[in-house]
Amino acid sequence: MQLTKVIIIFITLLLSVSHKAGAEQVSLQKQQVMTLHQVSTEKQLFSEPWSFYQKLLASQKQFPELANEEKLWLLVRRAQCENLLYFYDKFADTTQELKALVNDNTNIIVQAYLAYYQGVIKQRDGDYQGSRVYFKQTMALTKQVDRHLYVTAKLELAYTHSLSELFDTSLADMQEAYIEAFALNDNFLIATINETYGAIYGYMRQNEKSLEYYQKALDSYEKLGYKAHIAEAIYGIATTYRYWKKYDLAVENFKLYQKKITYTPNTNIIYFASYGLGMTLAEQGNCHAALVEIERAFIHDGLDDFDAELYKRKASCLIQLQRLDEAEQALNNARALFQKIPELLGTAWHLEVDKIAGKLAYAKQDYQVAYQLLATYYQKYTDILIENSSARVASIRASMEIERQEVEQALSKQRIRAEKLAFKTQEQETLQHRYFIIFLLILLLIVFAIVVYQHRTNRKIFELSIVDSLSGLYNRRYIFEHLDKQISRTSADKGTLSIILFDIDDFKRINDCYGHPSGDLVIEQIAKITIETLRTEDVSGRIGGEEFLAILPRTDLEQGEIIAERLRENINNHQFMTEDGHRMSISASFGVAQLTLELNDSKSFYAVVDEALYLAKAQGKNCVMSARNNIN
Repeated sequence: MQLTKVIIIFITLLLSVSHKAGAEQVSLQKQQVMTLHQVSTEKQLFSEPWSFYQKLLASQKQFPELANEEKLWLLVRRAQCENLLYFYDKFADTTQELKALVNDNTNIIVQAYLAYYQGVIKQRDGDYQGSRVYFKQTMALTKQVDRHLYVTAKLELAYTHSLSELFDTSLADMQEAYIEAFALNDNFLIATINETYGAIYGYMRQNEKSLEYYQKALDSYEKLGYKAHIAEAIYGIATTYRYWKKYDLAVENFKLYQKKITYTPNTNIIYFASYGLGMTLAEQGNCHAALVEIERAFIHDGLDDFDAELYKRKASCLIQLQRLDEAEQALNNARALFQKIPELLGTAWHLEVDKIAGKLAYAKQDYQVAYQLLATYYQKYTDILIENSSARVASIRASMEIERQEVEQALSKQRIRAEKLAFKTQEQETLQHRYFIIFLLILLLIVFAIVVYQHRTNRKIFELSIVDSLSGLYNRRYIFEHLDKQISRTSADKGTLSIILFDIDDFKRINDCYGHPSGDLVIEQIAKITIETLRTEDVSGRIGGEEFLAILPRTDLEQGEIIAERLRENINNHQFMTEDGHRMSISASFGVAQLTLELNDSKSFYAVVDEALYLAKAQGKNCVMSARNNIN
């Protein structure tokens, strides 16, 4: 039976080879196309997108003779290249071509790529609701068959949420994607997650975090040699420095980005470099240079939401240069673009148009209009801050208060001048006084609403807290739940997972001799030493009075012993002080265990490491013992 199958296959191959003259070359090209579905193909594509694209275009000559699945994969990869090379129009055309060939019987992965590309196009057009629909469709198709594409779609979904300022939803999606990527042990996927985190934290103006994640992504991309992704990460770093108002560093990185985008012959990519430089120079106050870069960006085919931001910065610069009519036209252009993107209406980006309009009115000495526009802007912007409830509310409100005081001072001067010239009547003064009182009442209501909302939020956070209040580490409930998850994701015969259980030696003596407040100080300081000693991916918690547990993913027993010994030495060498200034000598005993085939839950795993800790106590304390005898 097997021999018959081999003969049939052999005959089929002979027939295909003799199909037409020059068939050997055609067969070779088909063979190249047949490999387009492989994961290794993506690595080649990311490393050299332009040369890979040229090969695809060469294969396109044989397109009519290819099988349907071969055609589909060729289009999938072609679209992928076009997206990396910023050929956005071609990318949209190829996606339409792919859509025409896809039906219900098409390979699920190809269907998923089509949905993903449609989501990217919708996102780029500012249709965030439609974009989310396609990304969720991609996730539904790939959940059971392609976890890499599933996580990639989830990342784009999270990023799309952040564009609409749905930061809570965005960060929740990101956390799930982050856990998935680490389970897959995919360095490229982890890098894209770090890059997306950088973008989201940038939008939230948490600049230090944003820069940290972008730098992690850049380091990974450089190791992989993925040119398009390296350029994108540098662009993100430049943008973060812009948000951070570190303009010289921003300009330096935008110029570095200009050098890195030479991997593509597409000149439209210059738009993004000019956008970044124009925005930075405008915010820096270098308006003459900024306007040159902004106009250079407008020459190229850009994105509507980006163009809207450019028009806002252009208007600000024109106001500074007293070219007020041109500034008003730029603001009108920005408003028109925002109307084309309904999901941005009412966001901070859109509201800034009113803020700049207020500054324009102020420049025209129309102080009453300026006052009304800025008051409306501050009220709506504060509502957004209440809705997002972030730690940056206080600082933003402080900067808004300074601007509001400037407008009030200008209004006050105008009133005094009007009184001297007798142009103001008593009725007008009374009316202005009423406006001022109403404004103060509104401001007090806003402050009261913020206080009430923050109080309720803090109470909910406290009730749902997973952190031990004394040590600042995770509490017992959370650390054991996390350990169960790590065990379920780690295959004992392939992956590695270790835990450290340690206990402060003679802790009762510390409380008896120095008092419970000193004991609490010891726990706090040991928790700090633990955080400083362990690695960023390690998780630690306080599970009892003086007992702590640390979870070490991708760590074998020998590495766990080294980490435990380092932590023991750091505790020994630390100068512990009582509340009244007396020095204390503190030590701890450690047990270390590695996950084995016999361990399938946190309870049994904990029991093994507890035995090791007991042995350390029995050996005289202040030492590290491992559960080597329990490993199969």
